[in-house]
Amino acid sequence: MKSVLLASTIFLAATGASMAADAVAADPVAAPYNWTGFYAGVHGGYAWGSGDGPYPDAAGVRFETAYPEADGGLLGVQVGYNHQWGNWVLGLEGDLSYSWADGSSGIEIFPGGGDAGGHTDSEFTYLASITGRAGYAFDRTLLYAKGGIGFTRLEITDYDNPASFNARGSKTLTGWTIGGGVEHALNDKWSVKGEYQFYRFSGDVAVNDPALFRTYEGDFNVHAVKIGLNYKF
Repeated sequence: MKSVLLASTIFLAATGASMAADAVAADPVAAPYNWTGFYAGVHGGYAWGSGDGPYPDAAGVRFETAYPEADGGLLGVQVGYNHQWGNWVLGLEGDLSYSWADGSSGIEIFPGGGDAGGHTDSEFTYLASITGRAGYAFDRTLLYAKGGIGFTRLEITDYDNPASFNARGSKTLTGWTIGGGVEHALNDKWSVKGEYQFYRFSGDVAVNDPALFRTYEGDFNVHAVKIGLNYKF
């Protein structure tokens, strides 16, 4: 009887071990996510920009200071490529956003300040950048920083009083940009991201018509927050 019980115990133990091994083989551990590949996507967000600087006349005489400012929504697209080495991810990205940003601000007398009696309406109609990206991947979650070249088009309209239009000018500006964010892969193809980006431009916008000539010569800084969706090919 003891021999039969011992044999039965050994048989059941062996059968259980075999079933457990089969279960493990049928349900393998998922492979780590790999960020390598081309991707494209869309994004939306919000941006705000401001500046201050000399506002000289046609002869180059500075007697006023302008303070262009604008804020509004963004909607755009991005394309890029990532390559992963271990947990490190390097890539290149280009993006373009249409902007609804606009705003109004006063003009001050220089030197000494004081209201000059007029104001400027300002807007930047798009934001774009070409940036390198460097990040660290925690499997499906990527933390990254980015930096490179930024572009925008700044338009300034001058009014010598709230009701009297004087002049308008616009110019495409090139500057630098830095930022960072986090991206998470929902599956092997789709990922979502959130990021912040800062842009610094040097303004040189001629504002003129037959009645008035000014040139805004100060910096123009833009902050942008974006939420995006990417598809990896």
